[in-house]
Amino acid sequence: MTRRQMFANMAALPALAQSAAPPYKLGVMATMFSSLALDEAMTRIRKIGYRYISMSRRHGSESVFSPEMPKAERTKMLRRIRDLGVEPFLSLGGFQGDPQTAEGLSRFVAQIDLCADFEIPIMVGAGPWYFTKFPTVPKRERDWQVEVSRFYAGMEKAIRHAESQRVIIALKPHTGITARAKDCLDVLQRLKSPHLKIAWDAGNISYYEGIYPDPDLADLAPNVCSVCIKDHKGLRGVNNFPVPGQGNIDHEQMFRILFSAGFRGPMAIERVDAADGGMNKVPPAVVEERLTAAYQYLKPLLDRITSAA
Repeated sequence: MTRRQMFANMAALPALAQSAAPPYKLGVMATMFSSLALDEAMTRIRKIGYRYISMSRRHGSESVFSPEMPKAERTKMLRRIRDLGVEPFLSLGGFQGDPQTAEGLSRFVAQIDLCADFEIPIMVGAGPWYFTKFPTVPKRERDWQVEVSRFYAGMEKAIRHAESQRVIIALKPHTGITARAKDCLDVLQRLKSPHLKIAWDAGNISYYEGIYPDPDLADLAPNVCSVCIKDHKGLRGVNNFPVPGQGNIDHEQMFRILFSAGFRGPMAIERVDAADGGMNKVPPAVVEERLTAAYQYLKPLLDRITSAA
């Protein structure tokens, strides 16, 4: 090999590496390792094979993603996370503030700013909670409609701010006005903006509504910008969220519908606590084991679907 050929081959390496990258972004919600220090949490995530995360507010005793962080600290933290080999691509910050009230809207907007500073393009949230007691007692209708009206009024202001920060607000199925695909479509019709989309969550629809698959996903799919991946096992309201592929959800059907509609957004595994009663009750070693099983199920599935798209 001549010296010129050697340098030509070296120059081609980055292009080859880039072409080998999968045409999808699969990650995990780092909250599943929030009990661990940041470095250890990211190391475990990378070891399994994931390259993307939805941010956790804390890792161990350290605050890593908080509106209280000065801008300079946010920049340093983002650099530190990237140096650990992962990329933040999603946030559940929409659950940290309720836009129905002035105080809640302020917290909601602060989360949008936080996403912008961490270069996170999508912030996931939901509509107002529909139940007085889930799953048997909904709110009184006239009280519920007041909440819905307040939510829409606050969300209009939040969307204007998101547009200025170039962050997409993605509402996900979570009962009420975002219960199912057809309801999400109604929300998008009422609040029209390229910065308001849907974060699909088939596990939530199975858990909260007892429906799988949602027959209207194909109609909603062009408006889905991200996916919160969780499986659900059992009837409506049963607290069992197993490793993806071990519950009610037909992930292959779901992904085929989404990718056929042009979906290319972030996909983050949200929980794998099964019937353990919440992620905070699952030891990190068990979380790692279950996320490894999830990766071994999802990666070949996504490779097959996207290679045929």
